[in-house]
Amino acid sequence: MKNIAVLLVLSLSLFGCAGIATKQAEPVVTDNAEAFSGKNRVILGDFRVSFVTFDKSSAKAESPMFSSERGYAKSTLRAKLTGVPDSVMQQLTDAAYRDFEAKLKASGYTLVDGRALADSADWQKMDKETSPVKTTSSFKAWTGGSRETATFAPSGMTLVERGANGIMPYHAYVAADKLGTPILSVNYLVHFVYFGSETDYQSNVAYDYKGAEYSAEVSAGQGVQVVPGSGIEFMSGAAGTFNNPNGRVTVGTPVVVPGPFGRSEDATSGMQKAANAFSSVLGMVSGSASSAKEINIKADPDVYAANAKKALLSANERLVSALAAAK
Repeated sequence: MKNIAVLLVLSLSLFGCAGIATKQAEPVVTDNAEAFSGKNRVILGDFRVSFVTFDKSSAKAESPMFSSERGYAKSTLRAKLTGVPDSVMQQLTDAAYRDFEAKLKASGYTLVDGRALADSADWQKMDKETSPVKTTSSFKAWTGGSRETATFAPSGMTLVERGANGIMPYHAYVAADKLGTPILSVNYLVHFVYFGSETDYQSNVAYDYKGAEYSAEVSAGQGVQVVPGSGIEFMSGAAGTFNNPNGRVTVGTPVVVPGPFGRSEDATSGMQKAANAFSSVLGMVSGSASSAKEINIKADPDVYAANAKKALLSANERLVSALAAAK
């Protein structure tokens, strides 16, 4: 009997599923450090913290590429954060913003009055969104859902409506060029769970089909973290083919505050359990089976807030230090 098994350990990224980053990753990734050189006066244009409230991960075991068998086993784990009100997330965003400003000033930067930016015709051309902005899953009953987030601006501020993959609009770069002062855009993504090893909750599926044993498992554990890809964009002007006046410093390895902050509860619906059972029976015929579990993590808001604040302030320290070192 041949064994085909997989344990999923995902790398953490801003636009992917959360996980434990590889050892090769650097704590901070700096892109085009020359853009920071000699520029000590900046405007803090857009600051946002996105909190993940729902996410999922999957593992799949299947036959080798050249095998005549076409069976597989797929396991999915869906996790939802509950018990953290918007007011807590707003407080965390405000604390991160104040700390970021303080660290910039302590690192020798001068923060230019934002009124010049607010009066900029190019800045005014960009659409703004009222905080918080929440994303929800489409067709959740059929697809199992996709990542959901709640994004906050500091109190009294709005969010710039960004393009695909969180890219700032072209007008922001033009505004920086005309003002002659770099504009900083800060974007943090805070996750409440990681998928991978050293976890406390598992979803798995295993069965034998025609002498081939298929087994897939995905696991999740509590841990608040600022994920890789979060960071600072340093905008000085519109980039051309042979000239890029802009730079970035981003988180390379997750800023993690490990440990539980609440209670994990099995929330798998009766419909999902029935689907799991049906898939297992069908797998004996088709050679393929899938299973999914759902968990709710009921947070203690005070513990979650303490851990998230520590992660955010640590991210500030890591990124501002890298920014200052490159200037």
